[in-house]
Amino acid sequence: MMNQRINKERKSIAIIGEGLTEYRYIDALRTAERFRFRLYPGVPKHSDIDDIVLLAQRRIQEGYDYVLCMIDMDVILSSNVKTSHYRKLKKDNPKIIFVESNACTEYWFLLHFMPSPSSREFVDYEATVKELKKHIPDYDKSEEFFTKVNIYKYLKENGDLEQAINLSRKLDELRAKEPDVYKSYSQMYKLFDVIDKIIR
Repeated sequence: MMNQRINKERKSIAIIGEGLTEYRYIDALRTAERFRFRLYPGVPKHSDIDDIVLLAQRRIQEGYDYVLCMIDMDVILSSNVKTSHYRKLKKDNPKIIFVESNACTEYWFLLHFMPSPSSREFVDYEATVKELKKHIPDYDKSEEFFTKVNIYKYLKENGDLEQAINLSRKLDELRAKEPDVYKSYSQMYKLFDVIDKIIR
C-alpha cells in the first residue's frame, strides 16, 4: 500500500486538479523549487467534482499528510444544484483542503501581475485569459505551451509571487465580507500556507 511506501519522516502533499492547467502548474512548482517534501500532482479520469473528491479521498487513505483539491468555480456556480452539491461535498470531507478559483486557475496566474485587490469580475475562462494574455501573450491551455514554458517559473520571474499570495488571501477575506462585490478570487494562498508550515 502507498501509505507504507510514503516515508513518514518526509511530509507529503497531494494536489488534485481538474485538468492539464492545474497538473502542469503544480508539476512546474515541484520541479522549480525542489522541495524536501513530496509534492504529488494528480488529475482524475473525469474532471467533475465527484471524481476529484474521490481521488482526494484515495490520497488520504494512502497516507498523504495534506490533500488539496484545486477547484474552478465557474461551472459549479452556474447552477444552484451544482453549488449545493459542492457545499455538501466540502462539509462531508473535512480532511480535504478545497482551493477555489473563480472563474478558473488562470485567475491565480493573473494575480501575479495585479498591484492591489480588485473587484473586477471575470465571469469565465475566456474573459480571464483575455486579460492574462496582456502579460503572457502566447498563453494557451495546451501541452505545447506548458512543455515550452515552465508556468510556475515564468510567473515567479516575470510577476510577483509574494504579491499574488497576499492578494489571494486579501481577496478571500474581502469576498467573505462582501460576496456580491468580490466575485473573482483564488484561494491559492492555502497551498502556500501548507508549504510554509512544512518547511518552517
